Amino acid sequence: MTDFPAPPAAPPRTRRFSPFLALFVVFVVAGPVLAGTGVVKLFGYTTVRMGERSMEATVGYDEPMVLHWAGSHEIHRGDLVLFQIDAFPDSPPGYHLLDRVIAVGGDRVVCCGPDNRLQVNGKSVTEPYLDPVVPLSAGAYEFTAQVPPGAIFVAGDKRDITIDSRRFVDAPGAGAIPLSKVDGVIVARGTIFSSVPLAPTTAFTDAGLPGASTADTGLRVARQLILGGAALFVLGFIGLIVTVVRSGGRRRRAAAGPPMH
Repeated sequence: MTDFPAPPAAPPRTRRFSPFLALFVVFVVAGPVLAGTGVVKLFGYTTVRMGERSMEATVGYDEPMVLHWAGSHEIHRGDLVLFQIDAFPDSPPGYHLLDRVIAVGGDRVVCCGPDNRLQVNGKSVTEPYLDPVVPLSAGAYEFTAQVPPGAIFVAGDKRDITIDSRRFVDAPGAGAIPLSKVDGVIVARGTIFSSVPLAPTTAFTDAGLPGASTADTGLRVARQLILGGAALFVLGFIGLIVTVVRSGGRRRRAAAGPPMH
């Protein structure tokens, strides 16, 4: 009886590297990181409502608005700021007001100049955001104030009914509001989840004053990061499942061997 040599052993099966599997793993890991970054950025914003009519030329009564907390950026002329009313003398704590910054620390602000316009550091400012039916000098007629460092000087867009710095120029502090009393800047109309950015005014830079009003993009970026991160995670998770299932099917067919005839 003739002995035949045993057939050679099958070479060990090597598992092929799947670039798609690696890509989907990256998606699954990167998605939550991006979304988490967006959530962290979103913590710098909150939705507020103000039941006052002094800014109705710009934002409506009790309309939801997005506040960017103070401390995260510099406050500029033209910004809409929410501040604590006890920044003014003899005012009760616990309440807040919304007004527009018309001068910052170091500025000399005068109303009204020879051309019947606001003057900041000797430069006349045309203010297109004002209620057109309200005289510029309404509520507080002629005034001059020197804003100390670390403070701002504010006025409402409806200057006949607003409580603002102009009414306190003869009181201690000359109507200036310390930055420590400022809660933040209003950057959009709506909520943190659905909003329309407020267009920054160019009134002060047009007058030749440095420092453009705040043009916030962080809220939009935060929402894009959250949505993009969530979409990336879902795409990666689905891709992982499909890739693993297809790879497992190929391995089972290979292990079964060629069909018998």
